[in-house]
Amino acid sequence: MDEDLPEKLAAFVGKGYVIAPAGYGKTHLIAMAVKASSQRQLILTHTYAGVHAIKKKMQALSVPASRYQVDTIASWALRLCLCFPKTSNWYKEYPTSGKEWAKLYETATTLLPRPFIERFVRSSYSGFYVDEYQDCSSQQHQLVDGLAAKLPCRLLGDPMQAIFDFTDQPVDWVQHVYPHYQLLGKLEKPWRWHSAGAIELGDWLDAASKRFRAGEKISIAAPLPKGVKRISVDLMDFTTPGRLNFFFPFLAHEETVIAIHSGNPRSKNKTHKLAQALGGKFSSIEEVEGKNLFSFIRKLDAEQSSKQKLCLVIDFTKKCCNAVDGILSAATKRGEETKVTKATKYPGLADLANAYLAAPSSANLSRFIGEIQSNPTTSTYRRDMLNRFMKILRKHAENSQPSLLESAHRYQRDFRHSGRPIRHNKLIGTTLLVKGLEYDHAIVLEAESMSPRELYVALTRGAKSVTIVTLHTTIPA
Repeated sequence: MDEDLPEKLAAFVGKGYVIAPAGYGKTHLIAMAVKASSQRQLILTHTYAGVHAIKKKMQALSVPASRYQVDTIASWALRLCLCFPKTSNWYKEYPTSGKEWAKLYETATTLLPRPFIERFVRSSYSGFYVDEYQDCSSQQHQLVDGLAAKLPCRLLGDPMQAIFDFTDQPVDWVQHVYPHYQLLGKLEKPWRWHSAGAIELGDWLDAASKRFRAGEKISIAAPLPKGVKRISVDLMDFTTPGRLNFFFPFLAHEETVIAIHSGNPRSKNKTHKLAQALGGKFSSIEEVEGKNLFSFIRKLDAEQSSKQKLCLVIDFTKKCCNAVDGILSAATKRGEETKVTKATKYPGLADLANAYLAAPSSANLSRFIGEIQSNPTTSTYRRDMLNRFMKILRKHAENSQPSLLESAHRYQRDFRHSGRPIRHNKLIGTTLLVKGLEYDHAIVLEAESMSPRELYVALTRGAKSVTIVTLHTTIPA
């Protein structure tokens, strides 16, 4: 990083951008630039995980909290419209659909030219930054561009990481950024890997990034630098014995590991099946929206029969845990009361199922599922989804007045702000779900199915090592 770049950003009063590849110190740059500023800055990003990462870096570098506000673009736009409901004609506190969010961005953009909004913005901030700009939609860009007419603006991002598939078009750097914003700098050093002691890996990724940007392929045939490994395994059928053995060395330590599939629809389902095949030793990550979870909750909330409710719940737990069938009695699996005898294998579990049948409350359901999850025979491979559901049940049990679905919506609102609480350190996800996150080790699965941009995102997740699983000797294939 140019040592003067933070001061340059802090003093800049126009519309500018910084090219910031993954792992090259972008968050550090933002924090140092804000620290060099004398007045309050607004920092916008896309996810609450990103918000937390920026705040954590600010605290680590002792940036005074009075100097900044960090928020997602979505949340900031929503709050702006809700602050001025009569002018914006916006009253919906929790937008859900893509159309509603699109309308929100349009509404917020039309507010910005109003003189009293300009006074409001200028009195709140002296400038703003937008992190991960390649992840903006064109509508979000229009909002940012409108704000840039009022305040000094610095965009930070890397077009090579643009992998989101928007209903609205993604921002086009060639059309929207390069002609209208000034290049302020480019981050050149792969700090993530140098800081982790993986200098060879960092330098290899830096060279690979340049080849990808030039539209070229790179060889992954041996010999490869320290920290890079290729595994020649066909994962089209990973149920074949021994085919997943390359995962097991990663279980011998406590360091974080992420296995990454492509973001296409087929691979999204494959992450869960792979986690299941690994017996829960790796856990799959869910989409933030939780579509599968909400679909299940709607069915459960609408069902009147205790018997059918129990059957729905058992089917749900089987989608999250291995070996559920083997610990339930035949009657419980039919949604019927079990007569507990000395021969009952797990009488405590049968009692909890019976209690739920008699009184299908969220508290009873939480105890029943908790007993399934803690059983030594079962293994949970979709911890993310199951843990979210358990938290929704606890929220509903504390206040059973709203429906379970309403409790789920309230949890989802809080979840968006608090971020994804994944405590398991061996995970499987798609490029879209792990983008912007950092792990000690990355396993790139079926690399031949990934585009150059997806490959770049996947390869740059591991700070200490990258394992590439493919039958090919060049990537992209």
